[in-house]
Amino acid sequence: NIPMTLVKVPAGTFLMGSPSDERGNDLGNETQHRVTLTQDYYLGKTEVTADQWKAVTGLSLPEECYGRFGWGVRPAACVSWNQITGPGGFLEKLNQHLKTTGFRLPTEAEWERAARAGTTTRYVHGDVLECIDDCYDVDSGACQGHLRNMWYCGFGGYICIELDPDSLACVKFDVVPQMQGVGMTNPNPFGLYDMHGNVWEWVQDRYGEHSPLDVTDPTGPAVGTDRVIRGGSWAETARLGRSASRSRANPETIGIPATPRYFVGTDGFGFRVAITSVEDLGFQINTGLNDAWYSPFTNGQGFLITVFPELEQMFVAWFTYETERPPEDVTAILGEPGHRWVTAQGPYEGNTANLSIFVTEGGVFDSPEPETSTNPNGDGTMKLEFADCSEGLVSYE
Repeated sequence: NIPMTLVKVPAGTFLMGSPSDERGNDLGNETQHRVTLTQDYYLGKTEVTADQWKAVTGLSLPEECYGRFGWGVRPAACVSWNQITGPGGFLEKLNQHLKTTGFRLPTEAEWERAARAGTTTRYVHGDVLECIDDCYDVDSGACQGHLRNMWYCGFGGYICIELDPDSLACVKFDVVPQMQGVGMTNPNPFGLYDMHGNVWEWVQDRYGEHSPLDVTDPTGPAVGTDRVIRGGSWAETARLGRSASRSRANPETIGIPATPRYFVGTDGFGFRVAITSVEDLGFQINTGLNDAWYSPFTNGQGFLITVFPELEQMFVAWFTYETERPPEDVTAILGEPGHRWVTAQGPYEGNTANLSIFVTEGGVFDSPEPETSTNPNGDGTMKLEFADCSEGLVSYE
């Protein structure tokens, strides 16, 4: 019952990296080159959240990553590359749960293609790099929109805040800063959130210098230890959140230890999931289906559905209402006019539940007489096939 949304990123060609004179390119590891991605792919709309991490792995995250701020919809930070991709890690468990092998980390090229979303500027929201570039300089001018588009620079010094919908200012923090919940800033043109700032994001590639040559579907160096992290974080300067900015970390690292003088927690590493194709991802029955369902062709009747994931069982209460007795040639006459109830229960797998129908006869509300009776062998069968969270097909006999 914890949803995860993916966004389709189209195939295409783009300029990866940045010109050597781009402001903020201090490390010189962003050699600009042309990259072609030949396949569409899907990327997490947000960073994987702590709730999603726990739903998939069953494990909570270290408290030092969240301090007194809690977790929930905050990113799943303080997780290593190995915890995500290794045996028994998040991706393995997610693939097992959804009966696929397709979920993975994005390549570095896929990540930057998604972050740029068709733009060539320092950030998806423009060339702005003027507000407290080093987190301390308050004389560098107006914030020019950073705050609405990225969460960064959390050293307990100066940061951008919104005074009113049309006014931003750089002011001194009076509270301890920390990462924020996902999706709280503006999305980019592809509909992705937090590609700039909030938490560093692991990608699949080993770290290595870019080549100036054109490449197609790159996957990074074949050898090396460190893995690439992208996007900057809440505790970093604005320049490290640029579309082209890249850094590296040992795959066992969970983040950069916090400086107690300034803030609580850790400048943690998070991630978002990628998958090339969703065609093999059939819909899976889940507790999100628990609800009252109806057929648009038969007003006044429907189903109350309850899913029990631990038992992999489904219970259905089927109800209708009739104002007059049906003709004698109708094959299922369930007593006199009024409310009609039939129940069904049984196992499910994937998007399909195969249930046994039980008709309970007799009984008057709040009275022991007449006594009810139910055939323990059942009175028929019911098959439910769900297309998605809002539509399904019921077949019964």
